[in-house]
Amino acid sequence: MNTTAKNILYFVLSTLLGGLLMWWIYRDFRWQELWQVFAQRTNYVWIAQALLAGVVANVLRSLRWRMLLQAAGVRIKVRRAVELVFISYLINAVTPRLGELTRSLLVRRGQADVSARALGTVVSEKLTDVCCLVLVVAAAMALRWHATLHMLARVHERWQQAVPTGTGLLVALGVVALAAVTVALLWRHVRRLLLNLWQGMASVLHLRSPWAFAGISLAIWACNFLQLYLVLPCFEALQGITLASALHLFAVASVGLLVPTPAGAGPWHFFVVKTLTSVYHVGQATAKSFAFVSHGLKTCLVLILGILGYAGYYRSLFLWWRRKH
Repeated sequence: MNTTAKNILYFVLSTLLGGLLMWWIYRDFRWQELWQVFAQRTNYVWIAQALLAGVVANVLRSLRWRMLLQAAGVRIKVRRAVELVFISYLINAVTPRLGELTRSLLVRRGQADVSARALGTVVSEKLTDVCCLVLVVAAAMALRWHATLHMLARVHERWQQAVPTGTGLLVALGVVALAAVTVALLWRHVRRLLLNLWQGMASVLHLRSPWAFAGISLAIWACNFLQLYLVLPCFEALQGITLASALHLFAVASVGLLVPTPAGAGPWHFFVVKTLTSVYHVGQATAKSFAFVSHGLKTCLVLILGILGYAGYYRSLFLWWRRKH
């Protein structure tokens, strides 16, 4: 199977997974519930603040990526870094994980060595986000320890109900065996991934200001959290959610985004709804409305910024072509 066929298959499967999850979650949802959110003018103040937090997060991501590029010996203007980050997230909203590759290729069109180094910095950026996610999850578990134990107990209970007694170990062994066979068959790709990981980690070692890099990374995740937290006041039933509970909800939703679907549709809604209903005893209608609105705002922002990024990027190319001719 060639690369194009694999990409098409990956796109179809991820879209199918996200679509099935969305259908299952919202199959009996009354869409009139959303009107109550947008009918109140005061909610638009919170929505505007949530969108502003999203814009700041994306700009900070651009600055952080530029720091990594400079450490890898790649010079790029701030404006171009912002445009490429906006473009990459727009592409990810359609085809998960393809945006990072596109961003790396557009740094210097036609220069493979620069693209390879840029891809290494993207890998480093993702590793940093994984570290931040671990910190967020750890903080959420520490602040809401009993809620986390309750959630795990519910998952274990559902697992026992769904899987016959004595077969859990066999299923786990089967998953491990399947993973081992997959790694063996795809060793060439795994080796390339490890090489890119090393290139990305090496760029971190050459940062001019590691503390600034760490501070920007934490600020990015703080803005991501605010995108969710600032939507809570739009729902009267959720105004009792504390800061610690909101962080717990954000951590669970962020883990759900590790499942690759277009724009994170499906996993985000599933984890948010399940956490609100099973842990915080929020009604199904409110939980589903909040998941839809919070994710919808993030997705609309990605689309708008992506279009602006494309417009700025191709305008720069047009001006460069005019100067040459």
